[in-house]
Amino acid sequence: MVDRATLGMAAIGGSVSVGSAFCPRLFLRLFGVAPREVTGPAIFALRLFAVRTAYLSALAARGNETARASFLPVQVLDQMVFWHAFKTRSIPRPGSVLAAAMSGVIIACGLSRRGSPGTPDVGSG
Repeated sequence: MVDRATLGMAAIGGSVSVGSAFCPRLFLRLFGVAPREVTGPAIFALRLFAVRTAYLSALAARGNETARASFLPVQVLDQMVFWHAFKTRSIPRPGSVLAAAMSGVIIACGLSRRGSPGTPDVGSG
């Protein structure tokens, strides 16, 4: 069985993946991006992001340790992108903060999981 922190990370990642892959204009609207501003290249990039996130989330939810360990470094890189967007105003600042906050929750889950090295997953022992 997979620990709760990993399930939380995977659930957030899965939700973001579904929203960004299947309704990118609506998803980006949550971050203050007007639907008319979401161009074909933006949709393409967002769907690449969705595939990456869905893949890691699905593997992590099934207990793949490499995928679970990947969440933190990937989210740290995403944080750099979100704060760069904040600084350059490439998306509205509240949207950048929202994205960073969502990523921050994943980071917090990952750190709570790492806080007890050697602790078995919930239900495994």
